Amino acid sequence: MKQNISSVIIECMSDGLIVFNFHGQITHMNPAASDLLGIKMEEIKDKTYFQLFMNEPGNDAFNDLILDGIQKGETRLYGEAPFRRRDGRRFDFAVTTSFLRSDPAEEEKTGIVVVFKDITEFKALDRARERVLNHLAHELRTPLSIVLTSLKRLESSRNERPIERIRRNLERLQDIQMEVEDIVKQGAFEEKPDKTSCLEQILDLMELLEEEESIHKEALHFFKKWIKDFFRIDQSKVQSVKIREHILKAVDSAERLSSHRSVELLTRIEADPNIMIDPDILNKTLMSLLKNAIENTPDGGEVIISLYRQPGTVVLEIKDFGIGITEQSQKQIFGGFYHSLETDLYSTKKPFDFGAGGKGLDLLRIKIFGETYHFKVECESTRCQYIPRENDACPKSIEKCPHVQSKKQCARSGGTVFKLIFSNETTCS
Repeated sequence: MKQNISSVIIECMSDGLIVFNFHGQITHMNPAASDLLGIKMEEIKDKTYFQLFMNEPGNDAFNDLILDGIQKGETRLYGEAPFRRRDGRRFDFAVTTSFLRSDPAEEEKTGIVVVFKDITEFKALDRARERVLNHLAHELRTPLSIVLTSLKRLESSRNERPIERIRRNLERLQDIQMEVEDIVKQGAFEEKPDKTSCLEQILDLMELLEEEESIHKEALHFFKKWIKDFFRIDQSKVQSVKIREHILKAVDSAERLSSHRSVELLTRIEADPNIMIDPDILNKTLMSLLKNAIENTPDGGEVIISLYRQPGTVVLEIKDFGIGITEQSQKQIFGGFYHSLETDLYSTKKPFDFGAGGKGLDLLRIKIFGETYHFKVECESTRCQYIPRENDACPKSIEKCPHVQSKKQCARSGGTVFKLIFSNETTCS
């Protein structure tokens, strides 16, 4: 009875679990491991770890964790390692290894137990947070020093009070800059931030500055209003919303706003469920993703908007056949203030232009909306094989591309899929 209960628990685990014998063969794999590793259950029969995993480049750290146990009889209690599946998707795993002991007479049941958890999103947020802090630490230091030095030249008996107030706030910013630099040096990025709480703290700070800096009150009030409007979270407006009609309205708006482009928007709606959400939030999310898709798709291409059911979920998918996102950028796109292209390339672009970009906040906002309204946001992307690096340029039109001769060839070269996944808790019949 105990064994049966244990088997049920293992099969229902959300973490992946695999068991190897000391010949390197997988003797057990639960469904979660199959999904995470991209290996079907029937594939493991009579195959060793070497045959299944060793041909994929970039998995050295993950392989070391496993092979130390298989080859050397050593296990590590815990490790973190990247893992690239055969389909190209990249994950970060937290891996725990231990011995599976049994009766000496049953040597074939002795081996290595490996439990691994998907920490891809957590690691991506860590990297984004580190990138922002590094940027702050380096970019703030010189301007603050210059401003403080210049301030001394403006001092006089007539402006003593405002100068003192400015100096006090500049010194406060210098303290923050030094603290950020210390954090960067120490690598203290362990806790996952509560983004909603951070926004509330920013708004509180804006109110304090409004009170203290009356001369800038109008500008601060405008900035505070902009933050509230952009990241607005209002649970009181949650209601049952039909997704289909919002998709069609968003597509209609996007077509009008991108009428100067030659990007076709196609809809494939297989279901029409209701979800519990603020309709304004759904509209903002849809428009942000459509805008992003159009701006990354060359003229002559297309964007497909799909709505369908999966077991226990409803999926809203926006798929473009554009330039795709490099692997490095995929790690940081939800972090905020991130552009995969140089900022200068955005300077003369208008919304919905190819490569127009933006403030770098839309995907961060969608992530915050997802955490607040309980839907998941996923991104899968393949960078166009003909422009693999960040600074490689697309000719903006399929007709002008020297590498492809048709829309189908362009579509096969790269693209991006964003998915909004609504669970049964957020959908209603």
